[in-house]
Amino acid sequence: MVSKPPGCLIAFGLCLALSLGWIAPAGAYAQVLYGSITGNVADSSGARVPGAEVKIVNPDTNYTQSAVSNETGIYTIKNVPGGTYTLTVTMTGFKEYEAKNVSVTVGNVTRHDVALQIGQLSDTVSVTGAATLLQADTADVHVQLETKEITNLPLGAYRNYQTLINLVPGATPSEFQNAVTDTPMRSLTTNVNGTARNSNNTRIDGAQSINVWLPHHSGYVPPAETIEVVNVATNNFDAETGFAGGAATTVITKSGTNAFHGSAFALHENRVTNARDFFFYGDKTPHSLRNIDGGTVGGRIIKDKLFFFAGFEATMERLGQSSQVTLPTDDQKAGNFSAYNTTIYDPTTNPRTAFPNNTIPSTRFSPAAVKMQALLPSPNLPGVVANYQATGIQDLNRYNTDTKIDWYRSQSHHVWGR
Repeated sequence: MVSKPPGCLIAFGLCLALSLGWIAPAGAYAQVLYGSITGNVADSSGARVPGAEVKIVNPDTNYTQSAVSNETGIYTIKNVPGGTYTLTVTMTGFKEYEAKNVSVTVGNVTRHDVALQIGQLSDTVSVTGAATLLQADTADVHVQLETKEITNLPLGAYRNYQTLINLVPGATPSEFQNAVTDTPMRSLTTNVNGTARNSNNTRIDGAQSINVWLPHHSGYVPPAETIEVVNVATNNFDAETGFAGGAATTVITKSGTNAFHGSAFALHENRVTNARDFFFYGDKTPHSLRNIDGGTVGGRIIKDKLFFFAGFEATMERLGQSSQVTLPTDDQKAGNFSAYNTTIYDPTTNPRTAFPNNTIPSTRFSPAAVKMQALLPSPNLPGVVANYQATGIQDLNRYNTDTKIDWYRSQSHHVWGR
């Protein structure tokens, strides 16, 4: 006899499988989740220096990676988590080279060339890392939005980072395209370089985020306070980007560090500060209330090894809505069309014959139609067209909880989950 596993074990297995789907070692998604550093190592005369040891250290997490320059003096460190690093180069017969504040961004190649000076290893030459003005190592066309831009630039309704896509060359102004019922995340859509909206693709920490029912919408929109960087590529995509004909958007969420950091925020809007909607039917400014409150916290669990980051955002919205439609009048519901110029014919006659006095007998009414008709309110405005006006409150209560765990198991093995 073979016994079936309990339902709770099956549920646990499914949850575990889904969770592991979000966890990957450093090499799984290449440049989509990570950046890289490359450059030339040369001496003061410009001659290339092979065999130099290049090491980078993130001062926030003490995460370390290293490489050795090849026979032509070129070094490359791949799959580097985004952040600011201290880069050191050591070689026998030369002074130690140290560069601070070397920035690595997701999806990009950072070039940092090194010029070694003859001397003792105990001597150190320190420089400050500077941004590369010319992108010479990749051919893609992209715009990168980092934490500073996302948190400091004004965001539209719902504090949606997608508002900043308006800054991307070739993008049409982003806009809502569906109702709250269909897109509770209130994601925005846009056309890029003249392509269709559903040609865009969004990845959050490497996983595609697609509203299956409405593929031109992102399925999930992370709160702005939890985002580290947004990379929007619009042309000459790298091979690992793919899945896009318009814009390939990569969103990387924040991770914890050895230091504990947090934030709190609150947004309040009401009808006192809002203008009246031109299309609202009514004399006064409609009821309007929106609160977006939340916070973030991140830090270490095990120093230099295990880190956490968590964010929470609550959106509570009450918006006044109005609509003006056409509803049947009481005499129309009764089948009496004598007051109208249109002749009503009996569909069962041949040749067709008009109903007497242009009135449909009640015996000819469909029972189902009568029941549905009873559910309709009576017009509250004069006339037979646009004769009913209604107002109401649209409610939206949304709670976003984001957590991320990073485990730096070794120099070559980075495990994370969210």
